[in-house]
Amino acid sequence: MRLEGKTAIVTGASRGLGRAIALAFAREGADVLVNYASREERAAEVAAAIEKLGRRAILFRADVSDAVQVRAMVQAAVEQFGRVDILVNNAGVTMPKGLLETSEAEWDRVLAINLKGVFLCCQAVGEAMIAQGGGRIINIASTAGQAGTLSGPAYCASKAGVLGLSKCLARAFAPHHVLVNAISPAMIDTEILYWRTPAQWKDTLESIPLKRLGNPDDLAEAAVFLASSGGNFITGATIDVNGGLYMG
Repeated sequence: MRLEGKTAIVTGASRGLGRAIALAFAREGADVLVNYASREERAAEVAAAIEKLGRRAILFRADVSDAVQVRAMVQAAVEQFGRVDILVNNAGVTMPKGLLETSEAEWDRVLAINLKGVFLCCQAVGEAMIAQGGGRIINIASTAGQAGTLSGPAYCASKAGVLGLSKCLARAFAPHHVLVNAISPAMIDTEILYWRTPAQWKDTLESIPLKRLGNPDDLAEAAVFLASSGGNFITGATIDVNGGLYMG
């Protein structure tokens, strides 16, 4: 198993990409702290599935935009697991409105969770990783932060910020053997896409060179790779998991 004996924190792990990553890590031998903000029942199901795989799980509710809650989450992982080897910053929200329709409060909420949350988690976990001599940080970005979209300026800006922050931290943490990378997905089959009409689904599939949606396990496999020995000489990189939709 590629992550035997490792420990991880996965934010936003109650569903979708976070759930897939948490379970993939457990299948590869890692103990996982399952972070959630509001979906306790679904997060508990993920934790139970991890334990069924023979790994330890911590169920922890925390708003990643709150520094006090983030530090409590990291402290819980260190106290119960002994260390934190891997952090996956996956928690995020979207706001599919145009610039003129987006309120200041909506803008602030998206940036607080999607970008400030990554900053706070990296800061808290970074201290622990430096103290223990190394670790891996994987930030979930988006093609929206690379190529932009017709709507959702707050989401695009937040994900572009995640990409910039990841490169900055990769340089800053490299002397401490903390590797920082981003995964930039698009068109993954999760609940965030379910609002589309049949016509929009058709257009979506036609726009993807591989002519299919990705599934959460496609992204989870990329996360396992970066967290494992396969990623030993990779830092500051962005792994595109998008079926060829964006080739930057």
